[in-house]
Amino acid sequence: MCNEFLQEQAALYVSGAMSPEEREQFELVLEFNDEVREFTTRCAEIGAALTLATLRAGDSGSPAGLKSRIMGVVRDRPQQTTGDGIVVSGPNGLVQWVNPVFSEMCGYTLEELRGKKLGPILQGEKTDRETADRMRRAVHECRPCRETILNYRKNGEPYFVQIAITPILNGEGYPLWLIARERELADHVPP
Repeated sequence: MCNEFLQEQAALYVSGAMSPEEREQFELVLEFNDEVREFTTRCAEIGAALTLATLRAGDSGSPAGLKSRIMGVVRDRPQQTTGDGIVVSGPNGLVQWVNPVFSEMCGYTLEELRGKKLGPILQGEKTDRETADRMRRAVHECRPCRETILNYRKNGEPYFVQIAITPILNGEGYPLWLIARERELADHVPP
């Protein structure tokens, strides 16, 4: 799903014209969306080719060497890497993708979660209902939220997790995805 909005975002990302917050959000999309990642790579290659095309004879370095250096800079640009669990859902709140960190944390695989809402699966008897309701409303309204909640692993073991939900909106403000970053809180002891 690499629509015009995502293509524009890829161009801004490659050119370095995004704020740190925008870069972080776009890098989340790059992590789970192969089509957007491939388009972004092509944009970087096109940018390198355009830079080479504007060189005049006698400019320093060979075109092949310069292209290699440009691509190296793009490739080596620091990207956000995360030890957090990441869940991507559609605007309807149904899971589309989870990263391996999330699967390891909760014990569920992508195949077990795809097309389902996480609340009924991960929340249990001692989960705070008010917190769960705030999160549910945020997902329903496609707005950001940050909460700490007690969840349950597939094996029934409780664990506290800090969750930050970020909506990814298109150019008109309509939600494309909701991305939840989840970090287990080892210093919180479940009841």
